[in-house]
Amino acid sequence: MKTMHLLKQNILGLMLAICIVGCSEDNEPPVVNETPEEEETVDPMESEDIANLDLTFTLHTQQDQIGDFAFNQMAVFNGSVHSYYGTGNSPAPDMPYNLGVWHSANGIAWESDASFGSQRRGHSVTEFNGDLFLIGGADNDDNELEEVWISNDGFFWTLGSDILPFGAVSFHSTVAFNNQLYVITDDYEDDDGTQMMAVYRSSDGFNWDLIATDVFPIRTAAETVVFNNRIYLIGGTNDSNFLNDIWTSEDGISWSQVTPSGSFTDPIVFHTLNTYENALWLIGGWSSTNQYNNHIWYSQDGISWISYDGEIPFDGLYAHETLVYEDELWIFGGVQEDGLSGAIGSIKIND
Repeated sequence: MKTMHLLKQNILGLMLAICIVGCSEDNEPPVVNETPEEEETVDPMESEDIANLDLTFTLHTQQDQIGDFAFNQMAVFNGSVHSYYGTGNSPAPDMPYNLGVWHSANGIAWESDASFGSQRRGHSVTEFNGDLFLIGGADNDDNELEEVWISNDGFFWTLGSDILPFGAVSFHSTVAFNNQLYVITDDYEDDDGTQMMAVYRSSDGFNWDLIATDVFPIRTAAETVVFNNRIYLIGGTNDSNFLNDIWTSEDGISWSQVTPSGSFTDPIVFHTLNTYENALWLIGGWSSTNQYNNHIWYSQDGISWISYDGEIPFDGLYAHETLVYEDELWIFGGVQEDGLSGAIGSIKIND
């Protein structure tokens, strides 16, 4: 374990305190991208006018057994919805992250499961090769964790490794893409001690190769997803600013910046990013202009973005989770202006 870099202590530590008070086998050498190239803006793909989407919003419960919660990581796996760690009801000053482990057979009624390892936030949970992988995070003492946990059923977990080439990480990104697992982190330092972004790749989740460094400006707590056979990464924060730039890669090594063809979200962190119905969806988050956003941005090509202008029946929030489940985009928990939320709702595109 190691203590978080000052970037995370000063920026994320402040954010999390406000939350609590208010509520491979590859052997290629790594590629150093000293000046990432900006991708040229191209004409948006021809498709149905997504600005005219007809959405149905459903509130499934205002609060259930899991209570109010935020900063958890979730996954749909083997027919169940699983939630791992984060902050829950009545967090103690010495244990602000206390949510534990839960599962649900329908996304609404929840049962508590056995915990493993430390309570944490800033971890990732990713399905890969038929298993779930939980990587990293930071514990209640702000120690980053050098751990990969693995489960083949979502309930019983085994510590796969606690010695990793990328070391202890938190608020990183993990994504499964082209039969490989990728970790994107700001916890890399070169020989001169300069901190920068790094990308690691694994074919099994245990053996990792460093494949690229300095791929784009340093940040933490960005959101990453696979869309149209590319990795997309949006937003995050550095030591002085929130960010709203979009980066994409076909291999995790070479990255290019996407220039939106029109308006896009303000710089943002603690938002969610998903693929649903052949589009990218960015929901909520803490932006540079508003701490609690309920906006919904969507794009069918990653270039042309539309802000949904219909009525949105939930308040602004951040540090929530969104999952595609039962053919709908579900929204779980989060931090709202009056504190933690336990609401669980969903969005559906009407035919």
